[in-house]
Amino acid sequence: MEHRFSSHALEEIKKRQIPIELVEKILQNPQQILEQDEQIQIYQSKFTFNTNKTYLLRIFINIQVEPKVIVTVYRTSKISKYWSTL
Repeated sequence: MEHRFSSHALEEIKKRQIPIELVEKILQNPQQILEQDEQIQIYQSKFTFNTNKTYLLRIFINIQVEPKVIVTVYRTSKISKYWSTL
């Protein structure tokens, strides 16, 4: 997928110490793709971080523009809240 990062997404990646390589890996092969609305898709995957704790990395993508724009990225430990079982 051709994409670019918004300045906000890059700030969040740096602030939250999320390896950019991990973000790129999930963009290529997400475990789930959810629709927030007709403009935003959420790519998400579970991963184990440095602390041996499992997190969910969520990547919000504006799919209405070319190239697609990574709007924001964050990790959460609240996997059951966001993981789709459908």
